[in-house]
Amino acid sequence: MKPDKQQVTQGPRGDNQPPMSPLQAALNSAATASQAYETYIDNGFICLKHKIRNIEKKKLKLEDYRDRLKRGEVLNQDQLEAVEKYEEVIHNLEFAKELQKTFSGLSQELLKAQRKAQRRETLLKLEAEKKKLRTILQVQYVLQNFTQEHVQKDFRSGLNGAIYLPSKELDYLIKFAKLTCSGRNETVSVEDQMEQSSLCFWDLLEGSEKIVVGTTYKHLKDLLSKLIDSGYFENIPTPCNKPEKEELKEEMLEKPKQLSKPESVNEIGNVYI
Repeated sequence: MKPDKQQVTQGPRGDNQPPMSPLQAALNSAATASQAYETYIDNGFICLKHKIRNIEKKKLKLEDYRDRLKRGEVLNQDQLEAVEKYEEVIHNLEFAKELQKTFSGLSQELLKAQRKAQRRETLLKLEAEKKKLRTILQVQYVLQNFTQEHVQKDFRSGLNGAIYLPSKELDYLIKFAKLTCSGRNETVSVEDQMEQSSLCFWDLLEGSEKIVVGTTYKHLKDLLSKLIDSGYFENIPTPCNKPEKEELKEEMLEKPKQLSKPESVNEIGNVYI
């Protein structure tokens, strides 16, 4: 049964676009959060600017009333009451401008801190993705070498720096290695084969309780962690080459024969003499 493929997203014009990688998603999420925060700050500045503009208009209107009073013109009661609030309006205008100045400086500091925190968060996400990729490469290296008979023999016997593993756990690892690190499977496309392998490695990294090769991904993760931590794969012992030993034995056996030939020749010569 084929695993469900990732859905293809559509762009603003309806064009099909490939799904984003985890790295792209991390960068886009950080950019979106920063843009939302800057939009919030900008909206606050716009409201404050409108407030200052309205107070300045009121100030100009009250100054006109004051000038008309100085020229001896008669104002109605509402206009007179408005003139009495001139100092209050001046105070409010100065306060609003000072608030705008303070708010501008504070917002710049907040934006710097926000961007710095987002950069740090993005770097942490990138490092986490790099760590996952590094772990996958380590696991692949271990599994690829685990398919070799002399490596299996070392772990079966606990020799050459390998930890001892029961036959059952060895069988799990061998089957999982064949499942994920085997050669090209001609019955499926390259994309489908790579997708199946990637899903297996993803469940392995997550320590899933799903069943695979007779055990769980969680149990396989623990086993592979032991293998990596054992240090055996830092310097894998070379397999013993039995044919070379047999050749050495044959050479050792041939040397006495070669030494015995001259003696036999001399003996034959002596007979003729």
